[in-house]
Amino acid sequence: MMDDGTHTGGDGPHTGGDGPAARGRLRGALNTVFVLVAVAGIGLSVWALVSDVLDLRARDESRERIAEGCGGLVDPDLVLALNGGVDRVELSDRHRISTTRSDSGCVVYRVGDPGTTYGHVSLDLTLYPANPNADEHRVSAGHEPFDYFTARNRDDVTSAAQYTLPHPLGDGGLGEYDAGTVTVRALCAGGGEISSVRARATAEYDGPVRSEDRHDLTVLARQTAQRAAARKGCRTELPSVPSAFPEPTTALVPAGKAGGTCAWYGRHTAAHGRGELPDRALAAPAGKASAHDSCLLAMSPAGTERIWPAYEKTHPGGRGLDRMLTLRPLWMQMDTLVGDGTRGMRAGGLGRTPVDLSSAGSADGLVWASSVCGGRPALHLMEVSFPYDDILRDRLEALFRAYVEDATARRGCTGVTFPAASDFAGV
Repeated sequence: MMDDGTHTGGDGPHTGGDGPAARGRLRGALNTVFVLVAVAGIGLSVWALVSDVLDLRARDESRERIAEGCGGLVDPDLVLALNGGVDRVELSDRHRISTTRSDSGCVVYRVGDPGTTYGHVSLDLTLYPANPNADEHRVSAGHEPFDYFTARNRDDVTSAAQYTLPHPLGDGGLGEYDAGTVTVRALCAGGGEISSVRARATAEYDGPVRSEDRHDLTVLARQTAQRAAARKGCRTELPSVPSAFPEPTTALVPAGKAGGTCAWYGRHTAAHGRGELPDRALAAPAGKASAHDSCLLAMSPAGTERIWPAYEKTHPGGRGLDRMLTLRPLWMQMDTLVGDGTRGMRAGGLGRTPVDLSSAGSADGLVWASSVCGGRPALHLMEVSFPYDDILRDRLEALFRAYVEDATARRGCTGVTFPAASDFAGV
């Protein structure tokens, strides 16, 4: 008898597991799996396509918001690419850039989870009128470089400043930058409605600003200044964006090792001795065409402990040493401002006393000299903390002169006017 694959046993007929029926069930199951996988794949593809379309739409809407809020003065794609890139942004309704006002700005926020926004970038535009008497800008010369309450090392308050100093963009002809802000200046050739344009791009996000982002901020500020100048009929030629951006720092170094904007100080103390003068400095690279640079000088705790007893003997009612080491550290800062940034300068934290651009003098803890740099007015400032100004009374005039001579020689300035000796008695 032929074997047809069917066997009999006590329980009746039985079909083998590898028969046609079993194979049919396996094929059916596999087909079902394939269909489910295909459907899932199609679903994912459709969702990916929908997501891409939504992202593109959000990006287009973001471009439109940036173009409208920032006055069409910057490339929206560059704004979106800043800090790793973002597709969705919102703009503050309170801030809009307009070339019809002397001061304006826009603020861009990146959108995160639903209902949340984060800082991204802000742009500020200042248009200086050709007539300086029509300018209403007010700038205070007051500084507060050290703060015991925010200092990382409260036992050594002057080891680091609260802020970084301005660094030149290239030789400074384009502008300057600090830890989170880039400032670009466009100088007008003359004969028009405005004298110059100042544009600032500030990183509003948390964390350090990378060199790549600092480059992009410079491009944004340069675009803003150049396009605003064109709209106002300001003929200008802006230098290119530099390729290098040395990292700004807040850490002070031994004064003898400071170069750049504080190099003059090392030469001065080498020639005249340091004595009670500061033993620490915070400098920045020195640009030949910088419209703003600074040199911060301060006394270390050890230096303060060394000079304080002699001062305390002659001023028995003064503050104690512990207070001077924390809440009232000994410091001074030198600044040079060139061009329209000198307008509206006021002495003191409250900005009570106007600083005369055509002369020299002192008021409210500030001493200033004036000059002309590249045909533009310049101010050279020295601010000294109290009671350090009293401690250094006999050395301030020579110290300030050394600073001004360096700042004016570097820029080729003329018409330098120094304060009278009596001005240093009232610092």
